[in-house]
Amino acid sequence: MIAEYESRIQRLESLLEERSAAQPTAPDPPSQDFSQPLPEWVDDLQSEIRSLPVAEGPSLAGHQSDFGAFDDELGLPDPYQPGMIQTTAEPTMPTMPIDFMLPPEMSYEVPQEISHLTSGFGSGAPRILTASLSEGVDEPPSLNRKRCDGYLPPPELGASLLKEFLVDFNTATPLYRPWIITEHLRKCFMGGSDGTPLFWANVYVVFGLAHRLRAMSTAATPQDTEMAEYYLNINLGSVSNLLLAEPSLALIQCLLGIATLLQTSSHSTSHALFVSTALRMAQWLSYNDDQSQPEDSDRDIEQQRRVFWIAFTMDTDTSLLSNAPTTHRRDDVAASYPETNLQDDAGAIKAADGNWSANIFSLRIGLSLLQAEAMETVLSINGRRRAPQESIATAQGLLQKLGVFHSHELFQFNAEQLMQLLYQSDIVHTVCLEASYFTTLFRLKTFLDFGMDHPFKPFSSESLNNLVGMAHQPCYNEARRFLSLLSVAPMGDIGLGWMAKLPIIAALCVVLAQATQHPSQYTPLPAEMHNYADIIQLLAVLSHKSKDAELKKNHALCAHLYTRIITGQGDSGCIIVRP
Repeated sequence: MIAEYESRIQRLESLLEERSAAQPTAPDPPSQDFSQPLPEWVDDLQSEIRSLPVAEGPSLAGHQSDFGAFDDELGLPDPYQPGMIQTTAEPTMPTMPIDFMLPPEMSYEVPQEISHLTSGFGSGAPRILTASLSEGVDEPPSLNRKRCDGYLPPPELGASLLKEFLVDFNTATPLYRPWIITEHLRKCFMGGSDGTPLFWANVYVVFGLAHRLRAMSTAATPQDTEMAEYYLNINLGSVSNLLLAEPSLALIQCLLGIATLLQTSSHSTSHALFVSTALRMAQWLSYNDDQSQPEDSDRDIEQQRRVFWIAFTMDTDTSLLSNAPTTHRRDDVAASYPETNLQDDAGAIKAADGNWSANIFSLRIGLSLLQAEAMETVLSINGRRRAPQESIATAQGLLQKLGVFHSHELFQFNAEQLMQLLYQSDIVHTVCLEASYFTTLFRLKTFLDFGMDHPFKPFSSESLNNLVGMAHQPCYNEARRFLSLLSVAPMGDIGLGWMAKLPIIAALCVVLAQATQHPSQYTPLPAEMHNYADIIQLLAVLSHKSKDAELKKNHALCAHLYTRIITGQGDSGCIIVRP
């Protein structure tokens, strides 16, 4: 038996020496004046990953049951240095998967109760992406793992997912430094993980968000949504370890990534807890105050500032939708706007052909400050203490500021122009920004139209029932524009639908109520009616998947209004619709 163990140890040592000798050399991370273009950097990573030696380990047949204990006894040293994303948690990993099985094929059928809505506008709704209505869709694939080994996709797929994440998500929402997260993933594929939950959680954030974006592309498959849910479920399994870790930039990035994965899932409302936690950690580390940063600090101040603003924008948007206070007050922000960095194009969306570009990240920050001002001065408990005339003046002043904000060139393009101008992922980012703008405008105008009722929740089914019975519909033109953009955006059981479902419902109620109450002023064109039918079908998919009673009521209300339009029935008074 001793001789057998000695032989196995020698084989393992020999294998480690061979793999170490064949290991490609990692390039040093670029400095702040990094000049190598991002696509080249990612392509280099892909080439290096492809060059990794694929060597089979020694046969351990008959000894698999004690492999973990043997590892502990062997105590092999880790030949790699800690990853560039610094982690501080104890090196204990929660149970995670390794033996990968692809999820089953899925298909979607239009619910019978709304199947008639698309009649007369062609067959079905081709823009509704294939989705799953199976009961077990939220469960990850059946997987098992060996101790201390995190699951990784094949190297070529991993490099492709990283590239799509950097181009399609991280450019508009600069959550990570591109070269740092690239090196971080490279270490994982090289076997250089430090073994902490945080190290792997950031890897799974990248893969999960990449699959979310893939699910909204023209090449989407049902497996993309399944895999995004899979990576989300892995990270949710390590939340307890993450929350007990010492606050750090990597931890804040991880929490915001998990929040985004949740926000784009059927559990979208749960993301607020992760956003507020990340924002409080950023406060604790003084990311919100440039003056509190040590002058001799070697920390990446610019990236810390970006991460703070990402958390701040997500928090203010959530507050407007939920009618809850913001986590961080606008007056307590002493962080500068993130500067444009030509090395990584942070925040920029660019024309598919030509030189046009816009910094959507800066636009999002500007809108979030207006949202925070609206919450603190008009829509908060403190706003109730103001005199009515003062509240009206403040709200009208904010509406004027929103008008200035929306005069930006990006918002002057119509749906067809955006489709010709931008890549699909950038259209998604633009639609999300338009949804946030409409949410802000809708909250302020309904606040004024409903007599400055502070506890009023305009996105509830009760409020929307009252809204569609009003003679004057707030934000009608803005609602019509917002819905028109959805005609060129991906729809279905995908991230955009879950993230923007509340402003979509509100906008649809506004335009349908306008058409039923004032048909002489607005009669939707056939193309618009087709678009509205697609949206109602989307709401059916989401309500069926989420089992959300409020969402079902709102879907029923929109379907009722739509039916009244196609049957030529006018409307008056309050409409009460029960599913």
